[in-house]
Amino acid sequence: MDDLVQFLRARLDEDRERARLIAGALAGNASSLEIRPEQAAAHAQEMVTAAEAMIRLFEETIYSHLRVDGRAGRRADLQMRLMASSYTAHPDYRNDWAPDPV
Repeated sequence: MDDLVQFLRARLDEDRERARLIAGALAGNASSLEIRPEQAAAHAQEMVTAAEAMIRLFEETIYSHLRVDGRAGRRADLQMRLMASSYTAHPDYRNDWAPDPV
């Protein structure tokens, strides 16, 4: 489980950094993209905020319940596996991290 936690944290951090880079590029090139600067700035902020929200979601509502017995622990494990499944194309993703089929 620790490998999966590290993998997911690394991907979420990468997503935040990618959102910051894209946000900067979007805000800096709004006019050439024919987007109003205030619209570009708002969208850029939304991308960064969404990436940061995913980190908080994982850390505060999933990770904190991973080693809890019972339903809460099983649910946290499933949520973590579902989050990680969005990175199946990443070369470090392992198939044994996949959530159980429904």
